[in-house]
Amino acid sequence: MNNRVTSILIGLAAVTCAAQAQLDFTAAGRLAVQEGGRKKPLDTFAREVVQRITGKVSLNGRDPMDVAFSLAFAKGETEWSSQKIIRLGYQPLKARLGFQATDNYFSYRELADNAKLRPLFDELNRSQQAEGKRKAKDPLGDEAGALAAKLRDVESLVDSSALKLVPHPSDPDDAWISPADDAKMKSYWPNDATKIRDAFLAIGTAYRGGDAAALTRNCEAFAGLLRQLSPKVYPSQQALEHEIAYNHLRPFRVSWMLFLVSLLALVTTAKLRSPLFYWGGLALFTGGLGMLTTGFVYRCLIAGRPPVTNMYESVIWVAFGAALFALVFELMYRSRFFAASAAGFVVLTLILADQFPNVLDPSIKPLTPVLRDNFWLATHVLTITLGYAAFGLTYALGHVSLAFHIWKPSARPQLDALTQYTYRAMQIGVLLLAAGTGLGGLWANYSWGRFWGWDPKETWSLIALLSYLIVLHGRYSGWLTTFSLNVAACVCFNTVLMAWYGVNFVLGTGLHSYGFGTGGLGYVAAFVAADMAFVAFAAWRFKSAAA
Repeated sequence: MNNRVTSILIGLAAVTCAAQAQLDFTAAGRLAVQEGGRKKPLDTFAREVVQRITGKVSLNGRDPMDVAFSLAFAKGETEWSSQKIIRLGYQPLKARLGFQATDNYFSYRELADNAKLRPLFDELNRSQQAEGKRKAKDPLGDEAGALAAKLRDVESLVDSSALKLVPHPSDPDDAWISPADDAKMKSYWPNDATKIRDAFLAIGTAYRGGDAAALTRNCEAFAGLLRQLSPKVYPSQQALEHEIAYNHLRPFRVSWMLFLVSLLALVTTAKLRSPLFYWGGLALFTGGLGMLTTGFVYRCLIAGRPPVTNMYESVIWVAFGAALFALVFELMYRSRFFAASAAGFVVLTLILADQFPNVLDPSIKPLTPVLRDNFWLATHVLTITLGYAAFGLTYALGHVSLAFHIWKPSARPQLDALTQYTYRAMQIGVLLLAAGTGLGGLWANYSWGRFWGWDPKETWSLIALLSYLIVLHGRYSGWLTTFSLNVAACVCFNTVLMAWYGVNFVLGTGLHSYGFGTGGLGYVAAFVAADMAFVAFAAWRFKSAAA
């Protein structure tokens, strides 16, 4: 009997899951929501909030809209609080809370009922208040704060307070409200509050019932009602569609895949010497650059600004710059080295941006006040990061040259050509970094009333510039050999990493706080260590061959 009951329950659960899996969230994704000071499609909101909670845009293949709706329209407390969707991967925090090291996902109930969690939050709050805003880096505190934010995200979905779907009647700059907020609904829409609330509840009813047609119909009706009531405030359908298209196209992922295939084709030409592989690889390279450009155009349309105001966007922009410089040089020299080197560098940077959203946040956020309407900021950031891009190309060419020194030291024509290419790319990087640093001084004077203040970002930009200037001077004066120049191209890029990543993610101090972030230090440190080991190995091989 018990087995039969169990089988029936399993069957019902399977039917329910199948029904939910077949729901079409297209119309639901087109609903507009205000979050973080920006109006966006619900499709974008769901992706961002699910990624914050679970660490992934899609958990176990589920549509992020489905994950968000399963919390917002849950049938009861047990249904939503028992879902193991909250990611906690930081081992010291798991140990502090008494969880198994192998467990990475937990339910809201597991965390809320943990007797050690609340005292830990209280302890961290007291510590932060005592130390003030300029507190030292605290990994455990940062991770605990991130966990608290995830719990708040879940709670705000469950009570629908995060679903700010209802616009102000007439003011485009005023806050939107949740349909579940009775007091504000009556204040905003005294005559239509009930109609709006009922339309919202109908969406939940259709979702819980697994009725795909009703879900689409009710979402379209809800959007139509809000657009009719507040036509000057509600975003246009075209604007929402642009952002949804960007979400589903994932242009930067498509781009790194094209660059990867391009890299393989161009490397193959070293063995086969086939024009077909060369031009095919170059065509794929151009396609990757085109898709990268498409992603930038989308982000510009969505954000209404150049997309270079956070670490994620700067990584994408640096990849774009490196690819663009390489394509220009490749068309000039037809050597395959520029395109192949840049393809490797671009694949690495774009994979980092694509696969580590918890470190490089891809969400589009409004600018902080100091960054708005500032011509010097845009020109400074665009220029200085293009300098990073040129140095990235220099770095990649330097590694190719060192690889030749290790495995084909007798290939003097290729080594001489590669060294010349590295030198040219480095000159462009120095020019752009110098110009960008000067423009940064103009921006600093505009924003903070002083041209230079030895801020960590400013200091490390100067260190990077001086490092490369020394290398260029050494090569021009004959102090640096072919091998030494390529070693310097690899080593000096660490100063760029420090100015670019280290100041924002490791030091975390200074006036450039809008670019600060956390995470990834272990990966970056391991990468730099492995890279310097490769350079040391190349130096050893070079010295051995010369002996």
